[in-house]
Amino acid sequence: MAGLSEDVKCELLKRASLFEGLASEHVREVAGCARIQRLDKRQELFHKGDAGSQVYVIASGRLKALTTSLEGDDVVFNILGPGEVFGEIALLGEMPRTATVVAIDACELLVIDRRDFLSLLRRYPEAAVSLLRVLAVRLQRVSELVEDTLFLNLPLRLAKKLLALDRIYGEDTEAGRRVDLKLSQEEWGDLVGATRESINKQVRAWREQGLISVDRGYIVIHRPEELEKLAGAVLL
Repeated sequence: MAGLSEDVKCELLKRASLFEGLASEHVREVAGCARIQRLDKRQELFHKGDAGSQVYVIASGRLKALTTSLEGDDVVFNILGPGEVFGEIALLGEMPRTATVVAIDACELLVIDRRDFLSLLRRYPEAAVSLLRVLAVRLQRVSELVEDTLFLNLPLRLAKKLLALDRIYGEDTEAGRRVDLKLSQEEWGDLVGATRESINKQVRAWREQGLISVDRGYIVIHRPEELEKLAGAVLL
């Protein structure tokens, strides 16, 4: 994507919720100031506490936003995929990055600098309204993560997270619904606030019950209705 054309940039930006309401000529204007950045698998984009002066739009690949405790334990706030926008909180507040962002697989990003992004928001109110929606969804996710960690036991938390990711990354196979997101058991633990050992024990129990299987690191859901019942079907 080093020589990415303006037309391709425009198509990528139109898929992002932040820019989907803009007129084509305005999207092209944004594309003109967006540059490309590539990340290798597992490469860190920025660290919590770093200065933040760019907004990112994911063109391809997936990343995770996380924070690390003093003891070295990670908590993953979110999995980010193509079309999603991130990095705006530190930019708007002129504050350090509030989370560390790491590529799950190889990624290609569109990068917009602070000056260009703020100019966009001033000139196009519809983009500012879309940004408010993005921020509201992000706040809801963090609130839900805190509530789930405090009030739900591990099987409920894991079932809820697995079904939520299935809605985004799931695909039908002969064996069942395959979640196209290859995560280690430690990373699944980071997503739901549990240890790798606890995740291993729960996954093994579900495999023995026939609810799920693991295919080369990918989880396949065989009986989603039972996971939904376990999670209380509280998937927003």
